[in-house]
Order: sequence, then C-alpha cells, then structure tokens
Amino acid sequence: MSDPVGRYPWLEPARRRLAAYLAAGRLPQGLLISGAAGVGKGALADDFARRLLCASPSAEGACGTCPACRLAAAGNHPDYLRIEPEEAGKRITVDLVRRLIDRLSLKPQYGASRVVVIRPAHAMNTAAANSLLKTLEEPDPQTLFILISERPTQLPATVLSRCQRLDVRLPAREEALRWLRGQGLGEEAEALLAMAGGAPVRAAELHGGDLAQRRRKLFDDWLAVLRDETDPLAVAEQWAKEDGETVTTWLRGWIADLIRIGSGETPAALRLANADLEQGLRKAAAGLDLRTLFARLDDVDAARRNLEGQANRQLIMEDILINWSRLRPRGARH
Repeated sequence: MSDPVGRYPWLEPARRRLAAYLAAGRLPQGLLISGAAGVGKGALADDFARRLLCASPSAEGACGTCPACRLAAAGNHPDYLRIEPEEAGKRITVDLVRRLIDRLSLKPQYGASRVVVIRPAHAMNTAAANSLLKTLEEPDPQTLFILISERPTQLPATVLSRCQRLDVRLPAREEALRWLRGQGLGEEAEALLAMAGGAPVRAAELHGGDLAQRRRKLFDDWLAVLRDETDPLAVAEQWAKEDGETVTTWLRGWIADLIRIGSGETPAALRLANADLEQGLRKAAAGLDLRTLFARLDDVDAARRNLEGQANRQLIMEDILINWSRLRPRGARH
C-alpha cells in the first residue's frame, strides 16, 4: 500500500488527529491545513483524501488497491478535485472557483464522498474567496474542502471561521537532519535544511543543482550592502531574477539568526538555523539594534505578501535592500 505520510514521520501526530475526526464522526466540511512550505502538508492532505475515497479503508488509511485508490493514484478520480493557480506564483481567480462550484452542483460520480483540495488557499483573490465562502456557508455533506496554506492569516476571517484548522509544525532540527541523512544527503543535510527554512521535504527537493552557491552569493551581497561596499539597487536588480519565495525565506532566516545572536544567549545555548553561515552572521550582528532587526523582519514579511500580487519584483527587492543598508552598525564604512 502506498503511504504518502509514512515517508514523513513528523506528520504522524497530524494524521492521528484526522483519524480521530473520523472515529468520532466529527468530520468538518472545511479543513485548513497550515504550516511552513516544504513540511509535507500536501502529502497529509493527499493521504486523508485517499482514505475518504477508498472503498475498503483500514485504520491505517486507504487500501491502495481498490478501483478508487487506483484512480486517485493515477490522478483521475472524478471526485478528487484540486484547485491551484494556473501559473506558479499567481492568484487563484474567481473563474477557477466558479468552475469548481459548477462541478459541485452535480452529485459525486464514483462514491458517496468528494474531496476538494485548494492549494495554496491564501492565493485566492478576494472575489475567489468570497465565491468559495458562499459554498462553505451552505456545505454539501458529501463534500470535504481541504485548504492548504503557508500563510493562513492572509485568508479572510469569514473563510477561516468556517474551517477546522490543523497546524503542521516543523520537526525538531535533529529529527529533520536524521531524516535527511536517511535520504542519503549526508554532509549536505545541514546546509540544505537551512536553505529550506527548516522544512525537510523542501530541503530534500533542493538537493543537487547550484542553489547552495546562489544562496552564498546572495548572503555575501546582503552583507556587502550592510557594509556599504556595494550598491543596493544593483544587488536588487540581480535578486529580482531569483525566485521571490526562496529569497525571502533565506532573508527571514538570516535576520532571525541575527536576532538570536543579539538576544544575549550564551554560545552553548545558541543554535542558529543557518549554522554554516555563523561566522558572517556574527560579524554582521555587531552593533545592530534588535528593534530595527525586527522591523526588517516585518519588511521581509510584507515583501512576501506583495510578491504574490502584481507588484514589481525589482522594486520590492530595492525597498528591502535600501532599508537594510540603513542599518549600518556604528563604525561601519560610509
């Protein structure tokens, strides 16, 4: 039997909670699975969807062999519907949601249940979210909506109020590293986990390629901007060519590590997310004010939200780097 969750042991507590819903007969009409990108939320949703659609499920999940399971595995189950942006990084439009609602006006074609997965749910524009809300307010008892999101706070409160929320937490760093080493990543595991913001599935996906070199180049440029050794506008032009989600994830991790360093923890107690960059981070932290670092963290979070819309990517990177250049510590070169 295929087990999409069994590959990721840290998902087992969330899986048990979903099983408890079924055992108690309290399955919600709307389920919001939230957590960091690359933690395995999609695998958890897929595992649960297959369990609901399976003709002969067990306590462990879907049987994996019945016709319904074979259809789901092939991506052809007529009652397993997925809604995603038409292009990566774009919004889920109201037209996509309206087409979904039209399909939901028909009865399930194969069995008694139907599952709709919307990912990422926070990518729905306002009109799309409002259109979905009308369906959530008058739910079809045969249909379960599973919303997957890394940023649930960006969903309208009205949508959130109609979903049962299940948070999937990142595994502990040592657990994630053990899993990555078990995947054969060896010495690269620590750097990959740092690049992925602590998310092991994403870290495994990053294995291979030149991403480690690109991350190091962006980190060196970031420090050079702080030291007034390079033009932030020129750096922003280069950063705009990178994936915005990846860049902001790295930035958030670096700034969070600067805050950890500046918080006064003893070296023995301090554990940086980007341990491979510790030397450069410690030098950068000297003379920086914690309050302004938290403000720069807010800048990055705002940039992540803006990158989902139609905003100019280079202008967003320019704003981040210009604000960063203003943090030059006392004694820095001017």
